[in-house]
Amino acid sequence: MGSEKKMSFLKRVRTKAAIQYNAVMALMVRLLLARVLPHQKLKKRDLTGKNAIVTGSNTGLGKAMAMHLAHMNATIYLACRNLAKAETAREDILKSAPNATIHLLQLDTSTVENCRKFCSDWAATGKTVDILIHNAGVGCPPSPDAVFGPDGYEHMYMTNFLSNVIITFMLEKYLADDARIVMTSSPGVFVAGVTKDFAVRSSKNTMEEGFNYRKGEKANNSALYSGTKLMQVCLAKLLTQKYRAEGRGIVAHAFSPGFSASEFFNKEGVAGSQAGDDPIWWALRHGVNLAMSSEEGCKTGVMLATDLGEKMAEKGGKWFERMKAHTSPIDLYGDEILDRLWNRWCADAGIHWEHTASEPLAQTPEKGHSVEENSVEEKSVEAAA
Repeated sequence: MGSEKKMSFLKRVRTKAAIQYNAVMALMVRLLLARVLPHQKLKKRDLTGKNAIVTGSNTGLGKAMAMHLAHMNATIYLACRNLAKAETAREDILKSAPNATIHLLQLDTSTVENCRKFCSDWAATGKTVDILIHNAGVGCPPSPDAVFGPDGYEHMYMTNFLSNVIITFMLEKYLADDARIVMTSSPGVFVAGVTKDFAVRSSKNTMEEGFNYRKGEKANNSALYSGTKLMQVCLAKLLTQKYRAEGRGIVAHAFSPGFSASEFFNKEGVAGSQAGDDPIWWALRHGVNLAMSSEEGCKTGVMLATDLGEKMAEKGGKWFERMKAHTSPIDLYGDEILDRLWNRWCADAGIHWEHTASEPLAQTPEKGHSVEENSVEEKSVEAAA
């Protein structure tokens, strides 16, 4: 990445504080008025011949995004952990869009092995990916004693975020030249934060302050969740920079659905939150009747997945809400911390993946293939702590 214009430490702190204060105030208003906000106007486009993968799409926002894309004639791939629920979702979508083509794919984003198998299965088909929506996510571990998943990573970090890194890396050679990568983020980016002194080497069975959750804060479920949502915006920014440097037309976006109704709030670890332990989850759970529908909340994500215009591409890597790009704390992160994050993610994913290019590529790569062939096999990465 090219060097960024330096900002004095004091100015950076003041700017970050102003962004967070203004954003939190605006978000509080939108949370209280979510159900009565004007409907967003989503432009319907013809996606005939386009392949769209939507993870976590058997319910809520993922299902709603798949529904919108099906009405635009895209070929839909519902990538879900529970195939029985995915089949129910497919049947529901077909009732609304009877001519849609919908396939079911098994994907459990909580394990590295399953993410790799999913990508290997896709690689066997050789199909191009035009739209890749990373929507699968949880707001709590499956149980209080399962904070770390089978691979040793904090459950939400693996499920909500590290899976995005692994899947994007392994499917990169199948991304169309104008592919769109969309990540379902959250307003939680404004209460999360990373510091540049976290370890770069992979760290398992531990939660690291300043990486998994904001330094000085309590590592409750909403804090851990918000950290993963912040990382998604960082990843969108880095991916967009990477593909621009390579001369490719692939763009990555991150968006917030706002306060949207979902089964997310019914999970025990969220629904059972107490005000004293996790005030954010407690407040949102008790205010869920104020939330907008998933069909409305997902519209920004669908817009980002389908708008291939130059103006929208120029906003790649930004944080979107209600169909507009907004300034977020990530915009103040310099190259040092972003590079460090990328190296840590690759270490945790067990891959070697360059995100910078010395010069733009002279030729546009063949449709559906990246400039450098990426193996779907596990690769090791060496990173200094």
